[in-house]
Amino acid sequence: MKAVQKLLICDFLFRSKNFDKRREINKLYEEVKKYNGEAVIFSTLHPSGEKLKNITGIAAILRHDVLPEENEEGDDEFEENIEKK
Repeated sequence: MKAVQKLLICDFLFRSKNFDKRREINKLYEEVKKYNGEAVIFSTLHPSGEKLKNITGIAAILRHDVLPEENEEGDDEFEENIEKK
């Protein structure tokens, strides 16, 4: 959806022993860069990197809202919640 303006990643994700996880993180990193997004790698030795690590190790700042894909069930409930806000 090209919605990621800035991707925040902890360095430990690039050093993961799980090859599939490393490949997925690298793919995400490259895709964000490809669409003119900024990718920032945080060291877990720094307090900000440690905080990011404690909340999954990855986060993003988006360019625009991203709505869930439409499905047959739950769309009405989602729209009602949006209207209430």
